[in-house]
Amino acid sequence: MSYMGMNAVTGLRITGHDHLAQSISKILQTPIATRVRRRTFGAKAADMIDTPTNGAAILQLYAAAATALMLWEPRLRVRSMSVEVDPDRPGRVVLNINGEADTGDRIEDVSVATTLSA
Repeated sequence: MSYMGMNAVTGLRITGHDHLAQSISKILQTPIATRVRRRTFGAKAADMIDTPTNGAAILQLYAAAATALMLWEPRLRVRSMSVEVDPDRPGRVVLNINGEADTGDRIEDVSVATTLSA
């Protein structure tokens, strides 16, 4: 099944990897219980803003992201995650997600970076 959607910025039609990347960003940046008709949608990662960037917080971020993606993004099978902390902008974290995506026609390797910032 091929997913088709709308780019949240431009309003143009998107499919495949672009749609998957936008979906992942929406899931991880949406706090749980903020959507009216989907109270369980989102990730606890959005609630971690202003958390100190230490080993425990990064581990919690991995767990929150993996849990949310397993629940809300059936097209993606996460293989690994890594975090990059921006030294020039304190509180800005880029979560790199690597895995396999079922984009309809084939399973392909996917790499998505999502920015979470304070």
